[in-house]
Amino acid sequence: MKQKYSIVKDDKTGDLAIQEYAELSKDMFSLVCEEAYEKDRIQSAVKEDKKALIDILRTPNLYPISDYIDKIADAVIGLYQTGKQSEPVELVFDDVDLFKSEEEKDEAVEEDSVEIEDLLEDDSDDKDSGKDKDIKDEEK
Repeated sequence: MKQKYSIVKDDKTGDLAIQEYAELSKDMFSLVCEEAYEKDRIQSAVKEDKKALIDILRTPNLYPISDYIDKIADAVIGLYQTGKQSEPVELVFDDVDLFKSEEEKDEAVEEDSVEIEDLLEDDSDDKDSGKDKDIKDEEK
């Protein structure tokens, strides 16, 4: 499923609005949620840090996953750090791309684990055979 977020800063008031859309059929997005934020809250969060901004942007109605909210926060920071008139920002996310990146991470982990298994191979058979012989000799 594709999701689109439209991030708009009102240049007159400085307030922020985020609209979330979901793709219900091919290339046809439907508005799911809209949140409005006061300028003062957003500006103070932007000055503090990204985590503070994310905490403000997430609401019970608008709660994007961490990969998405991270990019949304970056866009909001960009809107408030530029002093010029701002254009609306649209971010489009496709869950299929998210799953592909997860599969790539899993494949990389699998490749690494094979190398670790090679390192953990038990070579003790060769070394232990000599020790066993020494112990048997001492018992005699």
